[in-house]
Amino acid sequence: MSVLVVSAADVAQLTATLSARSLCDVIGKTMAAIHANEDSKEVPAPVQNPQRIATESANHKTLYMPSRLTTADGPATAIKVVSVPKPNCTLPGLPATTLLFDEETGLTKAVVNAAELTGLRTAAASALATTILASPASTNLVVFGSGTQAYYHARLVIQLFPSIKKATVVVRKITPRATDLVERLWTEAPSVEIDTLTDDKASEVVKEADIICTCVPSKSPVFDLHDLKPGVHINAIGSYTPSMQEFPPALIAPLTSSSTSDSPHIPTILVDSPSACLSESGELIHARISPFSLIPLGSLLSADGTLSPSSTTREKLARLREKGRSLFKCVGVGGMDVSIARLVVEEAERRGLGTRMPF
Repeated sequence: MSVLVVSAADVAQLTATLSARSLCDVIGKTMAAIHANEDSKEVPAPVQNPQRIATESANHKTLYMPSRLTTADGPATAIKVVSVPKPNCTLPGLPATTLLFDEETGLTKAVVNAAELTGLRTAAASALATTILASPASTNLVVFGSGTQAYYHARLVIQLFPSIKKATVVVRKITPRATDLVERLWTEAPSVEIDTLTDDKASEVVKEADIICTCVPSKSPVFDLHDLKPGVHINAIGSYTPSMQEFPPALIAPLTSSSTSDSPHIPTILVDSPSACLSESGELIHARISPFSLIPLGSLLSADGTLSPSSTTREKLARLREKGRSLFKCVGVGGMDVSIARLVVEEAERRGLGTRMPF
C-alpha cells in the first residue's frame, strides 16, 4: 500500500486555483449534512464529531480533532492535529496536519499539510453566508486582520462579489505581513482598490462598509456598533474562546427597557453550530443570547449545498434580515476539516500532485 503526502507547496498550488464557488459548494454540502444528521439514529452515524482532546508541551498545546462526515458526495473520515503556539514560542505559524482514511480498509489514505486549510474552510463558510445575506450590490469590504484567515476571506468575497470596488485591511500596526497581504490581493484583483490602515482609524471605513470580516483573536470589540450602516453584513470568525470578543455583544444581546431604539441591533444571527458557538464564542456568552436566536447555516441548505427553496427557509431568512443588518458567527466544526481535506486530496490525485510513499 501507499500513502499520498500532500505538502504545503502542493496545497498552495491546489488552493490557488480553487474557485470561491466550488469551495462554497463543498462547505454547503458539509453544513447541510451536519444539520440533517444531527439527530440521526443510523449506525454508524453519518456525522460524528467526538470531543477534541489536547496534550501540552513546552511550546505548544496540541489539539486532536477526529471527525466523520457523510455528504451528498459520500462518507469520509479524518483527524486534524493542530499545534497552537504558547506565548513563549518564537516559531511562526500554526502547524497542522490532517490524516484522511480509506473508508473501506481503514488505512491511512493521505497525509495533508493543513496549515492553510483551516483558513480556507472557514472563509468558504463565511463566503457562503455572505452570498446568502449580503447585498449583491455590495461595493465596500473591510477585513480586520492580516493572517491566513484575512487573506482567504478577502479573496473569496472579492471573487463572489464583482461589485466590490474597495477593500480595506485593518490592522493594529502596518507590518510587512500586512503589506504583503495587500500586494497579494491587489495582484489577484487589480480592479479593486485595496488599502491598509491601523485600527485607530477603523471607524471611518466601518461606516462605509457593506461587508465586514473580523479575523482576529481579539479580547475586545474591534469596531463600534454605532458605526455600522444599515444593510451591512458581518462575518465574525476570529474569536473562539469565552474570553474573546470581536464585535460588541450589545449588537446581538436581547433588548431591555434600557436599550435605545436607535442602536444597531441584530436579534437573530446565523451560525455554523449553535452548540459550539454558545460554548465557545465570547460575544454570545457575554450577550446571554438565547439558542432560539441562532439559526444554523446548514438549516438553510439543501443536500446539494444550495439554498433551500422551502417556505421555512424564507421565514428564517426574514428573521436573519429582520432589521436590515446581518451577522454570521463561525467557530469551526470538525466536518468542515474533513470535507476540505477530501477536496484537496481528490484534486491532488486528479492533477498528479503530491508524493506517493510506501507505507
